[in-house]
Amino acid sequence: MTDLSLLLFYEVKNMKELNITEEKIFQIHQIMKHPLFTPFPRQFEDSYNFGWARGTVFYCDTVLDGNWYKWFSIIGKGDFKSGDPVPEVKISATRSPEVIKMLEKAFSSLQRISLGVFEFLEWIGFALGLSWFKKPNIPEREWKYLYETVDFSLFLQYPADYLSYFLAEHGQSGALSYYPTPSQVSIMIMKMLEIDEEQALISSTFEPCIGAGSMILPSRSLNCVGADLSNIMVRAAAIQMFFYKPSMLYVPNPIIGLHFDREEQRINKYFEFNSDTRIYVGDSLKGEYEAPINIFKENSEFTEVYVHPIDLEKRELYKYDDDLSLPWESLTKIKRFEIVKAMAREINFDSSVTNPPFNLKLSEFEKKSFEEIRIRNEKFLANRTQKKCHSIFEFIEEEVNEKIEIGLTNKNTKKSVAQNQLMFTF
Repeated sequence: MTDLSLLLFYEVKNMKELNITEEKIFQIHQIMKHPLFTPFPRQFEDSYNFGWARGTVFYCDTVLDGNWYKWFSIIGKGDFKSGDPVPEVKISATRSPEVIKMLEKAFSSLQRISLGVFEFLEWIGFALGLSWFKKPNIPEREWKYLYETVDFSLFLQYPADYLSYFLAEHGQSGALSYYPTPSQVSIMIMKMLEIDEEQALISSTFEPCIGAGSMILPSRSLNCVGADLSNIMVRAAAIQMFFYKPSMLYVPNPIIGLHFDREEQRINKYFEFNSDTRIYVGDSLKGEYEAPINIFKENSEFTEVYVHPIDLEKRELYKYDDDLSLPWESLTKIKRFEIVKAMAREINFDSSVTNPPFNLKLSEFEKKSFEEIRIRNEKFLANRTQKKCHSIFEFIEEEVNEKIEIGLTNKNTKKSVAQNQLMFTF
C-alpha cells in the first residue's frame, strides 16, 4: 500500500494532476483531526489494525473531491442549506481497466489458496474499519500481497460501480437472483427521477434490494436508505458507499434541511435513531432488518431495525397509543422524544427505486410466515378494540393489510405480476 501522506509534496504513481489550494490544505488538516481519522500505515504490521486504511482514504478523498470533509461539515453543523457544498461523486458508466485489473490481481492470490469473495470483502472492509467486518483469517503471505497490491485511491480517482460486477463475475450471479443493474441504466433512471436538482438532494429514497448499490450510487440524494436480504451484498454496498456516498453510510444525527423541516421544526423524513448507518440487512418484504449501532466501531453491537414492518407488534408507535391522545405539552421531554423517534420510522419515503428479484418465487415457508403474521395482527388489533384509534394507525393498518394480501395471494390492485412472483408495493 503506497504511503499517501506525502501526496501534497511528491508525485504519486497513478495520481492525476492536482491543484492544491490553501483551502484544500485547510480541509486536509481538518480531516486529519477528525476522530474517525486513523493514522497512515507506516509498516506492513499496521495493516492488522482495524481501520488501518480509513485515514488514507479520507486523506485521498479530501485531496480529490472532499466528500467526507463536506459531509462531516454538514454533520457538525447539523444543518444543510441550499448552496452548501454537496458531497457527491459522478459515477461513471464505464469501469476503469486499472481498477478491474487491480481487483482481479489481488483476488487471484486468495483463489490460489481456496479463499473466496467473502474473505476478500472482509479484508477490504476491515481495512476501512467498517463494523460489518472482522479481521479475516488470511495467511501472512497473502495478506502482505493484498497490502502491497490494493491501492484504494484508484476507487476514488475512477468512480464506478466495481463491486456489483465483481461479485456477479465471481460466484454471486444468480445467488438470490442477483444480476446487477447496468450502470448506464441506473444513471439514466436517476436522471429521469431527479430532474429538480435541488429537490433531489433532500428527497428520501429507499432501495429495498440494494445489492452492492448499483441502482442507488448515481443518486444525488443525501437521504438514501438501502437494504438487502444478502449479507454479502450489504457488506459490498457499505464498502462502495464508503468510497462514494458518505451520506448513506454514516448518519449519526438528524440534519436540519435533510431530515428536519426548518420551518415546521419537526422531523419530516424517515429517520432511524438506533443506528448511525442507513444500510440494513434483512427481509424487505417484512420490513425487518438489523444493522450495526456504530458503523465505524470495531465489534459494534447490532440492533434490530424496522422499516414499515408488516408485523404490527413491531411498530413501536403503538406503544404510545394512550400518550398520543394526551396534550403534547403534558408529556415529559423523554416521552416526547421516544414518540418522535417512533413516528420518524413511520414516515414514507419520497421515492423507492429498485431492481428486485422478480423471478424469485415466494416459498411455502414464507407464505406460512405471512399467514402467521396476519393472524398475530388480528389478535393484536382485537386487543385494541376499546382504544381510541389515532388516524395514523388506520393508515398503517390499511397499508399492512394490502402488503400481506399481496404476499399471500399475489393479487395487487395497483400492479399486475405473474402468479407466485415476489413484488414490492410502494
